[in-house]
Amino acid sequence: MTILQTLTDFSNRYGADPDLVLAGGGNTSAKDGNVLYIKGSGTALATITADGFVAMDRRRLDGMWDKTYPEADDAREAAALADLMAAKRPGEENKRPSVETLLHALFPQRYVLHLHPAAVNGLTCAVDGKAWAHRLFAHTVWIDACKPGYVLAKRCRACMEAYKAETGHDAQVLLLQNHGVFFAADDPQTLDDLLADMLDTLRTQYRERPDFTSAAAEDAQLGARLAALYGGVYRFNGSAEAVRFSDSPSSMAPLMKPFTPDHIVYCKAFPLYLRAGDDAEKAFAAYRAAYGFAPKLCYVQHGGFYALGETDKQAATTALLALDAVKIAVYSRAFGGALPQSDALTDFIVNWEVEAYRARKAE
Repeated sequence: MTILQTLTDFSNRYGADPDLVLAGGGNTSAKDGNVLYIKGSGTALATITADGFVAMDRRRLDGMWDKTYPEADDAREAAALADLMAAKRPGEENKRPSVETLLHALFPQRYVLHLHPAAVNGLTCAVDGKAWAHRLFAHTVWIDACKPGYVLAKRCRACMEAYKAETGHDAQVLLLQNHGVFFAADDPQTLDDLLADMLDTLRTQYRERPDFTSAAAEDAQLGARLAALYGGVYRFNGSAEAVRFSDSPSSMAPLMKPFTPDHIVYCKAFPLYLRAGDDAEKAFAAYRAAYGFAPKLCYVQHGGFYALGETDKQAATTALLALDAVKIAVYSRAFGGALPQSDALTDFIVNWEVEAYRARKAE
């Protein structure tokens, strides 16, 4: 079996597990000599084929570390993206590699797996997540929250070099605050073992589990009104945990800001919260005026949530990521409570061209 086929097979296997991958989240890569195969941006791991990976020139990727990029966010990321696109091998002109390609290239190991499972992000999105990560996973590198793209890759490089200088070994696992986890190994079985060990360890810490039994009745009239305001369709979820979170504004605090970039891509940065007696049309208009776009997620006091989208697929994806956020909020209680992204980081991602591209690919 070729390296590319092995990569495709384990990508499909991980991608098909909803506890590990939702929508177009996560990415994988493999190295073969001077070639790095990386998942194309916005491509779903569950269904990716060999043609969905982008062949990259590793020498040109390494050369990006010798360049000086602008300080300004837009200029820096545009220049880094241009160099990333220029590092594609011949014949890959119509493909766009994952924005995390440079980070994958940092690992000397042959295979890299990057995931954002709620079971892991209960730790990475928690107030005391860093301290617990050091306690539970002594040989794992923790990366503090920072802007994605070139800035993240540069920080990971520095932390990985420091880890190797201290331990004499290459890092195999990176935990990224408010983001997810990277695993690296020379064979898929070791990836399986690293992932299983982390999940097993975390599950021993989670004494609370999300409750997704039905607890609220759908208000079809409200759903139809919200869908019409959005210009699409809706999906209702009246799970017990979602209703419990929506009982009061204060209880909603863990869910009123995004945990990870995926939640911004698929649910927008902030949900709309409707209290009992609120005028949905006025609240929707006020939200649009405040943020410049329509909400994709609406929590209703005592009434669960309504996920919105232009198509049923979009609405279903919004609902999946909303439930993922609920899971993270519940799991994070084991590690000091929920820690959403900072406003500055959220603002960067909202206005970042790369994530806008990924959102379009997901439509």
